[in-house]
Amino acid sequence: MKNPPSLLLLASCIPATRAHGMISEIWANGHRYPGWNANANGNLTSHPRSTPAWYTSNAGGGPLHPSDANSPQIVCAKGGANANMSAPVAAGADVRVRWWMADQAWPVGHHGPMLSYLAACGGACKDVEMTGLAFVKIAEKGWVDGSVYQEGFWATDEMIANNGSWTIRIPPNLAPGEYVLRHEIIALHVAFTSTGPYSLDGAEFYPQCVSLLVEGGGAVAVAGGVDARTLYKGDEPGLALNIHTSPDHGGYVMPGPPVWTGAD
Repeated sequence: MKNPPSLLLLASCIPATRAHGMISEIWANGHRYPGWNANANGNLTSHPRSTPAWYTSNAGGGPLHPSDANSPQIVCAKGGANANMSAPVAAGADVRVRWWMADQAWPVGHHGPMLSYLAACGGACKDVEMTGLAFVKIAEKGWVDGSVYQEGFWATDEMIANNGSWTIRIPPNLAPGEYVLRHEIIALHVAFTSTGPYSLDGAEFYPQCVSLLVEGGGAVAVAGGVDARTLYKGDEPGLALNIHTSPDHGGYVMPGPPVWTGAD
């Protein structure tokens, strides 16, 4: 239900620039896994084997920006490093994640799209080279409608209404094997400046990676994937806009490539 307190409507209009987001929990095949919290879990020298979440050195999960769109850290966040295990999941099943920001739930004011990508590891994901992964987009959702907030109701607001969780369907005909799920929020609350609609330090990227072992399914291999460093230029219409001017963003253009439907 989209019925937040009226005070949240005011809060949604106030830009915040010190956001820190991460996936705190992962569910696959009915099993719950902890996410990777760089604050709680310490440095990258002691990766636990209990999570399929990729590790980062990004204490607090601070955002990346359009100026980072072509850098290695856009792939799986700052300091991204392979998880030591891959969570089993059936092709056609759902993976559910819960987003968290620092020590609180995802804030209402950080409106924006949610996107999911998949890349084949060609073997064990714990051994794959991060910058060699070729991703296809498997799901996306952006502006929903002009209700509730001055900026309208976005995918992030839908996630908040669902207790911070988001569900990603694994393509049903995907060939068995190990894959990296790259799930991402792009927050647009400061994707503008006082003198224009675009800033290299505006839109906030929150990429997170999860290693999966896809079982069953079909024989369709991921095809046409790209290096995550080429997903965005940084100045696309879906990144360079002022969402505070109107609740109606019906012409919103999702950033990144079109959704891959090869294994649906």
